[in-house]
Amino acid sequence: MARNFSTHRSIRAMRLRNAGETIAARADALRPFLGASVDDRLASLRRMLRQERRAAGSGVGYDAARHAALRRLLDEAGQASK
Repeated sequence: MARNFSTHRSIRAMRLRNAGETIAARADALRPFLGASVDDRLASLRRMLRQERRAAGSGVGYDAARHAALRRLLDEAGQASK
């Protein structure tokens, strides 16, 4: 039996938090896993950001809030190394 996939159903979503709260929560969750030294943190963050960029390019597994949290943490680690 053939199915008609030409009909599209819209996806509905709602946020319980605003974007800033979500990004801050993701950054707090990632912080313990980044490493002890500033160099370790920078290396981990750069590796994770490369993975997010690959996911963004392919469209599979991309999480915009995680990407923003990683950027925020990279900025913090960069300021700490100065």
